[in-house]
Amino acid sequence: MKRLLLALTILTSSVAFGQSMIVMKTGKVLTIDEQGMLYDLSNFLLPYQIKQMGGRYLIDEDRKLRTIDRNGLMYSKEKEDKVPVNIEYYGENYFISKFGKMFTFDEQGFLFEAEKEREFRNVVHKGGNFVIAEKRVEMKKVLALYVVTNLGKIVEVTVPGLNLEYVNYVGGQYFTTTKGVIYTVSGDGFVFSKADMGKFNGWQLKKGGNYFIVQDSVYSVAQNGILMSVASATDIGAIKHFGTNFFITQSGRLFTISASGAIRNIPLDYKLSDISQFSHL
Repeated sequence: MKRLLLALTILTSSVAFGQSMIVMKTGKVLTIDEQGMLYDLSNFLLPYQIKQMGGRYLIDEDRKLRTIDRNGLMYSKEKEDKVPVNIEYYGENYFISKFGKMFTFDEQGFLFEAEKEREFRNVVHKGGNFVIAEKRVEMKKVLALYVVTNLGKIVEVTVPGLNLEYVNYVGGQYFTTTKGVIYTVSGDGFVFSKADMGKFNGWQLKKGGNYFIVQDSVYSVAQNGILMSVASATDIGAIKHFGTNFFITQSGRLFTISASGAIRNIPLDYKLSDISQFSHL
């Protein structure tokens, strides 16, 4: 893969620590770090300037890319290296062009470009840090699972006993099959069956990046692939916004999910009506 982002400039003079972003209508950008803490460090970007928000990045009206590293530092890509015009799929740490070329991010916010142009032309399922796409093997079309690691590498993963034809529901770092088995996808490229956690078919999953809500439970997915039930959905209440590593209830309460899978209720001194956009899948 070619490393594209060789020179970066910090967006503001302040250091913005966050794994995700919440953009207010005033242009104020709030950030959430990997520990699930919320910060207002005077970052500013007007909502009309944002063309698309992914999980850890955004694209502005001039096709300029802004990324966040693992420490929450927000960077701006060099002007001469603009994002392609026709982006087909947006993930948490990647995006794919209309012509099937994947662009990925590592944990430092650097951008990489896949060598092959049409490798991801036929994507069947799009997750936060993975995709399931068609590929040709001996003149036949088969499905393959590709994970984008924290280093920005694209890894093809074969999971014993998993038929990709049966994948029916895809979230950020997890997916389920028609048999109700849930699988988690770790940041280092491993995929784990969580059959011992019970069956998840027949239920509607309300999904985020590293969490989902089903029936009366909030489940988190840690960066190492561990799946945990961390809270009661009834106690939390109805949810208005589902972000990458956070969600906001209709009553205005903010809950964040850390990289270790811990849930935290963070004070949010803003109204729901003040929010314009936020990091999501």
